[in-house]
Amino acid sequence: MYAIITVVKVGMMVTYNIGTGLVVARREDSSWSPPSAISSCGIGWGAQAGGELTDFVIVLRSTEAVKTFDGTAHFSVGAGLSAAVCAIGRAAEADVRVGDGGCAACYTYSCSKGAFVGCSLQGSVMTTRTRENCRFYGSQSINALDILLGSLPRPPAAAILYNALADMYQKLEWSSPY
Repeated sequence: MYAIITVVKVGMMVTYNIGTGLVVARREDSSWSPPSAISSCGIGWGAQAGGELTDFVIVLRSTEAVKTFDGTAHFSVGAGLSAAVCAIGRAAEADVRVGDGGCAACYTYSCSKGAFVGCSLQGSVMTTRTRENCRFYGSQSINALDILLGSLPRPPAAAILYNALADMYQKLEWSSPY
């Protein structure tokens, strides 16, 4: 189960970030759920300066972690270390997510580009883009849990996402020593 989000971060000592992305969950039959839209904004403080564009993959290791994306909003508090020069950059973060959908620890992988260096304490608010989900799925009563853990069919518009996930899992199985 993953949340995939692209975030722009800028500042010096105090940084501001904003981003948007998708959450997708692995079902019991090993198929992928339809995607649910999310957005994020936050602030960080520490020894840092510059601007960067980062693609995050947040690994949601349990159903409880997926449920944190069901509520109206959830908060993330953590620490991070980041460096980016042109198209080469990395960020390492650890955080805890808490909201009206529950709480869970998550792992985050990322790739960055820009001109940025720093370490910081940071917090962000992540929200479900309910209006976008309602528009995409054509239902005013749909919520993120219906999308991620329900039995909605996979939308054809997400075929590129499903192909990328299948390619990733195929590469992981191919490189596994077992």
